[in-house]
Amino acid sequence: MITTNQLDDFELLYKLSKGNRQAFNAIFLKYHSGLVRYGESLLSNTCHQADDLVQEVFLKVWNQRDNLIIHSSLSAFLFTALKNKVKDIYRERQILLYDPTEMEFNEQTNASQSPDNILIFKELSCSIEEMINLLPTKTQLVFKMNREDNLTYDEIASLLNLTRNSVKTHMFRAIKFLKEHYGHYKSQL
Repeated sequence: MITTNQLDDFELLYKLSKGNRQAFNAIFLKYHSGLVRYGESLLSNTCHQADDLVQEVFLKVWNQRDNLIIHSSLSAFLFTALKNKVKDIYRERQILLYDPTEMEFNEQTNASQSPDNILIFKELSCSIEEMINLLPTKTQLVFKMNREDNLTYDEIASLLNLTRNSVKTHMFRAIKFLKEHYGHYKSQL
């Protein structure tokens, strides 16, 4: 079941693919503030950087409007694109922070970015990913659509032809499972 909001987005995307600036402006106005807030929540520094990243996402949408293929919803596409931009920034920072050609010690290095903490974080991320992969297929799909693609329960329900309550049940089971297994993982440390 496709929602009215998704129909509006499909119509805007169609007009955008034809170079319609009003369609682009409508998409921008509809999603800009939410994307900036999301970017600020992912970044630890100023909101100007989040706004710059959102601008880059919209610039990419405009530049690739002819070839833009969106498999889920426009909102999921935009939020995922922003999340990937943020990941790129963190990836760049780590490369710069641990550049082997730069041999001087930086006293202002954040303790949370120490090699030990990075290793612990990577191990924990791998363990969580393994736990997610143990979930039943549909529960795993619902969980990833919500947590990784930032889709709402209603959007997931319409895409998977489920009721909103079914989506809530899948999310409840996934979170309960992960909490239980994370407790088991934590006790092994």
